[in-house]
Amino acid sequence: MQPWFDFYAVIGAAAATLTGLLFVAMSVNASAALGSGPQGSRRLAEQAFENYLAVLMVSLLALFPDMTTLTFGRVTLMVTAIWSLWVLVRLYQAAAQPSVHETRAVALRRHISTMVGFGMLIYAATRMALDATDTRDTLAAANIVLLFSATEKAWGLLNRIAAARQPG
Repeated sequence: MQPWFDFYAVIGAAAATLTGLLFVAMSVNASAALGSGPQGSRRLAEQAFENYLAVLMVSLLALFPDMTTLTFGRVTLMVTAIWSLWVLVRLYQAAAQPSVHETRAVALRRHISTMVGFGMLIYAATRMALDATDTRDTLAAANIVLLFSATEKAWGLLNRIAAARQPG
């Protein structure tokens, strides 16, 4: 993992920083962001947090010292597979009960990048877990997809918060 150390250190730090900034924005605007009324955007916030935390989790695992590719693949697969179940639950919730902010089609489309990122994580981790195939490049690409996806969701959330704070 040594050649990838700098990449995972940077992307993990970026994910941690952006998670913190999103947490602050949510705390300052909790009623607008998390309220149950028409301005509430809880699902969008959860999706952004979910993606940032997935990037952070994989980065922390990748930075763990002296872990073999096989062990890294197995641990990453186990954690990512369990986490993916929650992603699927959130996808179902978006399909079954879209928010007042978006249609069902828009809600489902919003989940595409998250699903692609988690699919790439599972694919790369499975390859590493089964035969120690080095798929860290695919894992890195999955982290980039999830980081961009989370940032796009966070931006949409901040736009909703700003709109909710507009008079009239």
